[in-house]
Amino acid sequence: MVELAPFNTPRPAEYAPIPKPLTRRNLKGRSIPPGPRSPLLTLQFQKDTPGFLRAARDQFGDCTSFFLGRQLFIGAFSPEMVHEVTVSKQHQFIKGVGFDRMRKVLGTGLLTNEEPIHLRHRRLMQSPFHISKISSYANTMVELTQKHISRWSDGDVVAVGPEMMSLTFDIVADILFGADISADTKKVQRAMHIAIDRIERTMLPGLDRFDNLGLPYFRKFGSAADELHEVATRIVNERIEKGIKRDDLMGVLLEATTPEGEKLSAREVSDETLTLILSGHETTANVLTWVFSYLSHLPKYWSELAAEANEILPHKKDENFARILLAAPLSSAIFNEVLRLCPPVWVAPRRALEDVTLGGVEVPKGAHVLVSQYVTHRDPRYFDDPDAFKPERWFNDFEKSLPRGAYFPFGAGTRKCLGDQFALLEGRIIILEIARRMQLSLTSGFPVAQPRATYRPRGAVSMKVSLT
Repeated sequence: MVELAPFNTPRPAEYAPIPKPLTRRNLKGRSIPPGPRSPLLTLQFQKDTPGFLRAARDQFGDCTSFFLGRQLFIGAFSPEMVHEVTVSKQHQFIKGVGFDRMRKVLGTGLLTNEEPIHLRHRRLMQSPFHISKISSYANTMVELTQKHISRWSDGDVVAVGPEMMSLTFDIVADILFGADISADTKKVQRAMHIAIDRIERTMLPGLDRFDNLGLPYFRKFGSAADELHEVATRIVNERIEKGIKRDDLMGVLLEATTPEGEKLSAREVSDETLTLILSGHETTANVLTWVFSYLSHLPKYWSELAAEANEILPHKKDENFARILLAAPLSSAIFNEVLRLCPPVWVAPRRALEDVTLGGVEVPKGAHVLVSQYVTHRDPRYFDDPDAFKPERWFNDFEKSLPRGAYFPFGAGTRKCLGDQFALLEGRIIILEIARRMQLSLTSGFPVAQPRATYRPRGAVSMKVSLT
């Protein structure tokens, strides 16, 4: 039997059944939280979703409801509700709207998977992402960063958004595939760009009906997904057939084994590989672009970062380099503050599998439930002057003073991003390597957000290079 590519693979039978959506007709006699009811609500939601959700929280409180595509959505924004959805009551939910779109590209990777498959994959993949293993990638990250930025000269104007995308892709591709992907780099980058665009723009309920109608826009979605699947599958199968053993991340995934001797199949390794490409470069590149945007025209931070870089980076051969780097106070505070203001994953959709209580509010089975890093990270009860860029707030163990669920840039519970330490290490290395050599300043105004599947800045974000 020919194995279907992810784009045409049906939802795995092992997953919990998707409950029927709730419409106003289904809800007769049931009380739901207050919320916006404008006839133009869908347009308002699509035009500025983070702004819409924050305005709903500000007007109606920590729990609010609204209808999109005639289906009930509930926004759950208090830290208590976030913790319940993501940790203490997480098994009463499945991944929500949009993740079926991602599954068409990423298959059953960690990002899209449901139980019981998700937990099996997570257990198999924990070892490669332990801090001791990630430390071995640090030198590669340093070398590729140095190589990339060595092309920038004093006075150059660089497109920081694409530059960060290119750099983080080079890092994750090298660490994941080694040399195997070099001939396909441009193909993979192009296909991933198309796939991310289509995922982002077709997340609302009902848009999946256009996938098989032959419309050019949707046809490109399918062809891009198939190209990515073909490259990853070919590399995995060649490794297996030729018995190639390498100490890159794919090699570790192919060898990962549970105490009972269970391993990932070739198809599962392929799906996890595509997931790591997406989550390992797109999100980090967006955060870094925001970092340098916030640092623009703030010489105090640039000089202090350069001092921190000169103190820490010479220790890159130290076996504890990753731990030293992750404890660096200023780069850590800056990264945490940008993750607060511009979380790459800014909304986490879920679907209630059963009637459930969140923060004392009854949520009915079948409701779409949205927790939002963007909204909760701006709660003035926990973050003074919540829209301001204030890295110093993170000094003196500020994070430990926050209630559970108030700050969750990488998610929480068993669905927390497994690559969070990888991203934190990579981000700090790039920030410090750039800061010890140069300063970057915006050539125009502060970038406007373009929030879709990830919270990205719109446009290329041009900056002038000033070598120091």
